[in-house]
Amino acid sequence: MDKALSALAMAWTAAGQGYQASIFFTFWGMSLLRKKRGAAQNSLEKLFKLLLPVGPERLGLSKMNFAGIGGFFMKKLIRLRGNETVSEMLALTMERKVNFIACQGTLEMLGIKESELIDYDQLTIGDVVTFLNLAEKSQIQLFI
Repeated sequence: MDKALSALAMAWTAAGQGYQASIFFTFWGMSLLRKKRGAAQNSLEKLFKLLLPVGPERLGLSKMNFAGIGGFFMKKLIRLRGNETVSEMLALTMERKVNFIACQGTLEMLGIKESELIDYDQLTIGDVVTFLNLAEKSQIQLFI
């Protein structure tokens, strides 16, 4: 949740300042892009699909999650302070047409199909070379 909020906030702000912003999603970041849990081909893939949250509302904290309690309190703090939730920040980022790139290697490794991902015109499937080409041409690169 914390890393997702940071990445989305930076991309949203960059797009608002006129930059062309892109986010490259790998491993646990793929949770933001998942809309459903698809069928698994083997037991290990099934386990990962069960462990990997579906959608932004199910994300925990990257540190001090404490079996979900940390995430619960962070969500409570976000509401108390009037800040945007991960879902709201994702929607705002999409409104600004930030490019989302789902890592092809991660999708293959975890057995996630493109049909399991959100419907978004700015979402593409790419690999590390895609990310490196974007980074090489950009003015700013961040890796969270």
